[in-house]
Amino acid sequence: MAGAPDGRFSLDRDADRVAISFDDGGMNLLSRDALEEMSVLLTALRKGSVSETRPVRMITFRSMRPNLFAAGADMKEMSAFSGFDAEGLARLGQEIFAALEQLPAITVALIDGDCFGGALDFAMAFDLRLATARSRFSHPGARLGIVTGYGGTSRWRKLLNGSGARALFLGNAVLDAPVALEMGLVDRIADDFEAELTRLAQLDPPSVRLVNELTSSANRLTQRELALLAERLGSLYRR
Repeated sequence: MAGAPDGRFSLDRDADRVAISFDDGGMNLLSRDALEEMSVLLTALRKGSVSETRPVRMITFRSMRPNLFAAGADMKEMSAFSGFDAEGLARLGQEIFAALEQLPAITVALIDGDCFGGALDFAMAFDLRLATARSRFSHPGARLGIVTGYGGTSRWRKLLNGSGARALFLGNAVLDAPVALEMGLVDRIADDFEAELTRLAQLDPPSVRLVNELTSSANRLTQRELALLAERLGSLYRR
């Protein structure tokens, strides 16, 4: 199955895995048109219209641009926005990334190269993030005088502690892959993505979602509250 006519995204099905590729011919910008096209793909995945005989257990996302995962929002597009336009784009991005988080399959971002700004917000919405050693991460909003609208300023809670978030959003630094791994932005550094995906394919999607929910809540709930949350989530994911 191919993406929309613009051709930014393509989708391939192999057994119980769906692979989404991103290539806009340039910097892989998360523009309004790109987000709307992504929404079409996620809707198809959620409704099962790309399913065959076996359910989808894993969804991967990678860039086809060399040394680049994505470059965030289209700043040229944003420069012509009114406040109303900017709010609408932010809401669109947040809705799409939230829809990604709610997919029943395990979602994995395969990051090989730069992952900056809104692209990092996007990567945070996946269950797991694999990166190559040459990957770099940055959130340059403070330097540009803007605040990301795609949800990164709240989604970081499931990955980072407070000092890590300040380093990311206020440090005005480009972080290499080992630092990102130490901070918790990525789950593993691996130049052989396929080997890692073979290992991850053995995981149970509801279990991955349950662990992510619990770990993202660990710093703000008591042990008793976490136990109750685990019981509640477990009953939901077993349905």
